[in-house]
Amino acid sequence: MFKYLICSFALVLLYPTAIDLYLVGLPQIAADLSAMESQLHIAFSIYLAGMATTMLLAGKLSDSLGRKPMAIAGAAIFVGASLMGGAAEQVSTFLAARFAQGIGAGSCYVVAFAILRDTLDDKRRAKVLSMINGITCIVPVIAPVVGHLIMLKFPWQGLFTTMAGMGVLVCLLSLLLLKETKPTGEISKSISGSSFNLTMNAF
Repeated sequence: MFKYLICSFALVLLYPTAIDLYLVGLPQIAADLSAMESQLHIAFSIYLAGMATTMLLAGKLSDSLGRKPMAIAGAAIFVGASLMGGAAEQVSTFLAARFAQGIGAGSCYVVAFAILRDTLDDKRRAKVLSMINGITCIVPVIAPVVGHLIMLKFPWQGLFTTMAGMGVLVCLLSLLLLKETKPTGEISKSISGSSFNLTMNAF
């Protein structure tokens, strides 16, 4: 049971980290991409748009393909998008990378709640969801501090390298530690609807 909790926490952690970690680098990003900071603030909305788009599909895909493949795919997309964002030389490329990051993080986020729905009863799940909500509240405080420390020694690209590293860690956890929890038949259909509701309520 502990391994499912670890994987779920790791999968959820990508979502808030990718929102808040890069904020301290906005002035340098804007300067390097020859853009105004106001242009880059839209990257926040684009990231959430990628997440929202994914949430419409990820639940059904995880029911058909499995939780583990979706977790690995989501983390891999997040890694690729993070590297793309760090290598961006134009605003359009940067924004596209942010959208792709949202897709990857959204996939991981949905799968995390599906795993919790598969493996925990209502009472224990309520406790875990409270802990997850606590994490999503703490990350916006910690991530900018971590981002500032990174930028003391590295350019803003280091922020996206750090995100990519987190994605690699999540991918490895999903590959090596996570076991498939997807139920079968009618139970799967019922759980899919419940997982979607849980995800939207937490989001």
